[in-house]
Amino acid sequence: MKKVKLIYNSSAGQSKFRYFLDTIIEKFTKNDIEVTMFRVGENTDLEEYILGSSTEEIYGIVVAGGDGTVNRVVNIMMKNNIKVPLGVIPAGTSNDFAKHIKMPNNFSECIDKILNGKIEQVDVGLANDKYFINVCSAGLFTNTSQKVDTNLKNAVGKLSYFITGAQEMFCFKPFEVKIETETDIFIENINLFLVFNGSSVGGMDKFTKDSSIQDGLLDIVIIKECSIPEASALVGKVLTGTHFDDKNVIYLKEKWINIIKTKGKADLPDVDGDEGPDFPLEIKCIEKGLDMFL
Repeated sequence: MKKVKLIYNSSAGQSKFRYFLDTIIEKFTKNDIEVTMFRVGENTDLEEYILGSSTEEIYGIVVAGGDGTVNRVVNIMMKNNIKVPLGVIPAGTSNDFAKHIKMPNNFSECIDKILNGKIEQVDVGLANDKYFINVCSAGLFTNTSQKVDTNLKNAVGKLSYFITGAQEMFCFKPFEVKIETETDIFIENINLFLVFNGSSVGGMDKFTKDSSIQDGLLDIVIIKECSIPEASALVGKVLTGTHFDDKNVIYLKEKWINIIKTKGKADLPDVDGDEGPDFPLEIKCIEKGLDMFL
């Protein structure tokens, strides 16, 4: 009998997923697939669970949680060369990567899609020594998910990110970076940068243009230092996907990028909602690095 390793974060996405466990297990077992489960928690060893059994009969590893939970699983799989298809169930707060790969919001429909067995190779980002599946970023708003109060997030969902981000805006100061790509080198004072493997962050999905997790390229959005009125107008443009020609936006598609912080202060970069590596950053696209149910 084939097996599925189901990894779920019971505290993600206002803790709704746990109420659907019986339905999901039943769907798998009706298709002759045995399910073992792992509940992500503070004192649990996720790596041991993923590595702890033979992969020969594993149908797939399925992750139910937000982008941070998916990131943890992807890092373990990539660093240990685990060649098992990965499935994602959007059970977190914003579920940016799941949105990018068009996974249904309905948990039962997600299982149907995974059982369909359409497996494709997808790209993975690598920032220094840490992999990311959706985005690596730094600057204004980019590590809001790390700062948001858990109780507030569970109470109001995505709105908690906007509340926390608004508080940050009034004390933020731009910082200077040196950017190196295959085709260019430049220095710029910036508010933030986002390096996408996916296309969405914080529930906003119009940051990139024609992005793909199968093109061998990263989509890079850099927001230059600008005034508060310009920044406010830019937010409106991002929401409608009309920001690409804005004078304060640099938009690139590259296989790799080096980002060196040369002046000013900035929090540690963020990868998929979790704390990432420190500057300087070497970020590259690992083409066809992971098998996924799509």
